[in-house]
Amino acid sequence: MKSSISDLNFVHMMGLLVGGLALFLFGLELMTGGLKAIAGSRMQTVLGTLTANRLRGVLAGAGVTALLNSSTITTVLMVGFVSTGLMTLGQAIPMIMGANIGKTFTAQLIAFDLSAITPFMLAIGFLLHAFGGRQLFRQLGGILLGFGMLFLGIEFMGDATRPLRTFQPFIDIMQDMTNPLLGIIVGAVFTAIVQSSAATLGIIIALASEGLMPLEAGIALVLGANVGTVGTALLSAIGKSAEALQVGVVHLLFNVIGVLLFIFIIPQLGDFVRAISPSYPELAGVERLAAETPRQVANTHTVFSVASTLILVWFTGPIGRLARLIVPAAPPSQVQPIGDPIYLDENSLTVPALALQRVRLELARLGEQVLETVRREAVLVVNGKVDDISALLEQDKQIERLATAILHYIGRLSQEEHSAKESRQMVDLAQVVTSLEGINDVVTTNLVSVNQQRLAEGIDLSLLHDEHTARFGQAVIDNLGRAVEIIGAPDTAKASRVVAAKAEIEGLATAAHQSVLTKLRPEDKANVINFRLASDVIEQFKQVARFSRAIAEATQDI
Repeated sequence: MKSSISDLNFVHMMGLLVGGLALFLFGLELMTGGLKAIAGSRMQTVLGTLTANRLRGVLAGAGVTALLNSSTITTVLMVGFVSTGLMTLGQAIPMIMGANIGKTFTAQLIAFDLSAITPFMLAIGFLLHAFGGRQLFRQLGGILLGFGMLFLGIEFMGDATRPLRTFQPFIDIMQDMTNPLLGIIVGAVFTAIVQSSAATLGIIIALASEGLMPLEAGIALVLGANVGTVGTALLSAIGKSAEALQVGVVHLLFNVIGVLLFIFIIPQLGDFVRAISPSYPELAGVERLAAETPRQVANTHTVFSVASTLILVWFTGPIGRLARLIVPAAPPSQVQPIGDPIYLDENSLTVPALALQRVRLELARLGEQVLETVRREAVLVVNGKVDDISALLEQDKQIERLATAILHYIGRLSQEEHSAKESRQMVDLAQVVTSLEGINDVVTTNLVSVNQQRLAEGIDLSLLHDEHTARFGQAVIDNLGRAVEIIGAPDTAKASRVVAAKAEIEGLATAAHQSVLTKLRPEDKANVINFRLASDVIEQFKQVARFSRAIAEATQDI
């Protein structure tokens, strides 16, 4: 029996539909958050496989997306990697293709009818999330709770659309949706608005589970959802380098080309999907559509992504060149100031494990700059001029600016959901920043003060510079160099070596003091001032050695 418009309670239906979509999106966010917390620490290992070849890049992209439960996050991370030079566009393209395969995992899950166990997922998930003693249990609870909310949202959306089974105008709209162009536009626009292709698929599957979605209409909407999902990646690339924008363009090109490959064979694609999907010939009409179409829609999504990747993965070179043609690289500009961070990407904050790696890379840059100031000061303290000191103080401003940016980034990262281990790593990394700033202060405040007094009083410290002071200074600089080296690539053995160098450096400091003392002539007032300044320099270098050990100790846990 056909229903009329007066038989439909649109307010109730809209409430269920919007509420169901909200539950679906929130459940997806909870699930993604838990997966990121558990799997985030493995991201660097998975990403490390991409350098071998394009096929492994595809697998890495699929693996990361399945772990993070979001192709959008994966693509946004690729934008960040390319913009900071951690990855080339050529390496990113297979990853993006793999991300399209990985995101089909969610569609396959939500195509199951798990309404009978949804209440149990919600209950067990809540108990684990709220009362789990260990953080792992709370994270697993968050995943299960999100999973239950996701299915509850689909159930709500299905309940909202059930009255439309007998509403002829809506049935006519669904029949018109088999027009590929219309379906693709609707799917793309809706996905771009909600910024989630999974949400679009959730609604498609909810409609299909009520027998309201013919497969051909579902295929067109799925194709459109794949186009609409690139919006977030393109937005994330705005304001970044041309190379980063090229990643967003590659994502767009891949999905648009994929849609163009299938738009003219939708009937044949529908026949193929029906052939590989479960069928229920004992049912008829709407009941059969409701039983078969949800899995067929999910399989369509998988077939589209896998087939597009298998075809286009062999054309990564031309796709990359086309992206560079659309978004030409910016002309070479002047050298970037050392105070500007290059690795602290905003997008990586969503995955703390990757953001921590960015902090280590930026800290390694900071460490190299501090090491350079120590090396320069080792020469300037003996025979530096006023202009040399001015240049050193200018470098100090850049170092302070970079250190502040790193601490600010760590502060923002601490506001994200993270594990207890990641929290300890943030504290250790902040301690490394503090130690590097301490070394920089020793050079640009204490040793510069010695320099200024030397120049003001015309003192010649080169008279006290000999083999012992040279060996001591070089030992301090070498040990600092080892400490800086392990910031970006933590190594327990190297860190232990830095800490163990304390006795050797203390011995060399004593020998340097004694060497300076033997040259002291008490009757010469100027000579006494020389001795005092030289001793001060030795003490300041000992302070540098202490900060080096503090860096090594902090890096043993990161």
